[in-house]
Amino acid sequence: MIDLILFTTVGVGLLTGFLALSFLGPPRKLPESSVMTAVGEMVRLDGLAFTNGAGLLDDAEYRLLCSNMYLQRVAKSFRKERQELALTWISMLQTDLRTLLRFHRFLISRGASSNFQEELEILGTYVASVVLLSILKTSIYTLGPFALCRTSRCARGLVSRMSHTAAQTLGRMPAVGWPELERSWGSGLA
Repeated sequence: MIDLILFTTVGVGLLTGFLALSFLGPPRKLPESSVMTAVGEMVRLDGLAFTNGAGLLDDAEYRLLCSNMYLQRVAKSFRKERQELALTWISMLQTDLRTLLRFHRFLISRGASSNFQEELEILGTYVASVVLLSILKTSIYTLGPFALCRTSRCARGLVSRMSHTAAQTLGRMPAVGWPELERSWGSGLA
């Protein structure tokens, strides 16, 4: 009975997250690479820097170890270590998400223009990301690291979308002021 409630809760959460994503649609316009580079230099994003999240949650190696009866103990250890790594990565993505939201607010406080629709999109992306990352983290913790490996691509994509939003906001500011913004952000004045 508990399993049924857990799977129903996870299913409803995933459905909610994917519905929220469908309403958001694709990002309007990808920012220029120079702006993305500037954001990458200003904001440290450890979770996004790890590009192989799907490989981290792939169960092929685990199944290979399980297929050999002499490696059952190794398979168990591998699964536990992979679970810890996956939980750490999801935590890093959650930290990246909060950092990007803080950076966006920092840019707005420093004079970047923004309208209500953009702020609503940012809020929607943030909420959808938080929900999806929380569901992914809960499923990894309860069901193991290989339960929702395809969802990891979507989770990383949402955090990446937040970085694009921050880059678009930075792109609306004059490039000559970026070094001062970087110093202010880096010195903790944010």
